[in-house]
Amino acid sequence: MHDPVGAGPISGVHTMFYYEDLASAIRWYDRVGFENVLNLDFVSIFRITPSSYLSLVDGNGGGSQRATRDGNKGAILSIETTDLERWHRHLFLQGIDGTGVGLEVGCGGRTIEFKLRDPGGYTIEFFEWL
Repeated sequence: MHDPVGAGPISGVHTMFYYEDLASAIRWYDRVGFENVLNLDFVSIFRITPSSYLSLVDGNGGGSQRATRDGNKGAILSIETTDLERWHRHLFLQGIDGTGVGLEVGCGGRTIEFKLRDPGGYTIEFFEWL
């Protein structure tokens, strides 16, 4: 664990996305295959790696923020993998919308990637460095 200049160790990172329809988002991420490690009435936390989490929060009063309705959420969850084709195949077999497009070159030719939209309109990017 990293200890930034004596500030104390960091044991994990939580990204929080806010939803008007929390149940729909939870079902979608269950299909993606992340491990749901906590499920309360206002938040559901999914483990992505041993120290990275995605927290799905009820945007109707469950947290400090509110869900936004416009198309640009101003946030992206970018997931690095060393087996992009396997992730793409897994999500395609789960029937996740957006996986039929295929893989694309991104980041100025430095990555191969694909992007999805979750039920709340957030962009989820899976990528592999070239």
